[in-house]
Amino acid sequence: MSRPSLVLVEDHQDSLDAFSIVLGEKYAVFAYNSPVEALQAIDTANPAVLVLDIGMQPLDGIQCLETIRGMPGYRNVPAVALTGFAREVDRRRFLDHGFQAVVAKPVCDLDGFMRLIDSLVISTTGVDRGPVVAESFERGPEETEADR
Repeated sequence: MSRPSLVLVEDHQDSLDAFSIVLGEKYAVFAYNSPVEALQAIDTANPAVLVLDIGMQPLDGIQCLETIRGMPGYRNVPAVALTGFAREVDRRRFLDHGFQAVVAKPVCDLDGFMRLIDSLVISTTGVDRGPVVAESFERGPEETEADR
């Protein structure tokens, strides 16, 4: 069975490398340190999930997500916002812009982060990559009690 793919966009090389290692344990990770590179390669990756840093240039994570969602076949790919902006008003803004979950950096609970990614992959592919519990991260409005 092939592993579901995941697009990771993070402009800090150390963080990109660390997330790639962790996520690469279960997923085929397509890692980019530029949103422009990710947009150019999105069809090659054909991701089940997007993990996007918010504070990037020349496009931020919101603009990157909006561009991807405008491409044929990617309208419903779930997305996780990685951000240092952890205030509630920021979280709400990212969810309102189409992210399904918001994860504050630094990510201290890697197991919880993986469970979150697993739950999003299962929601789109039906491929179960392990136990699903995403209680330590905020999910978007589609979350139900059954998701907890």
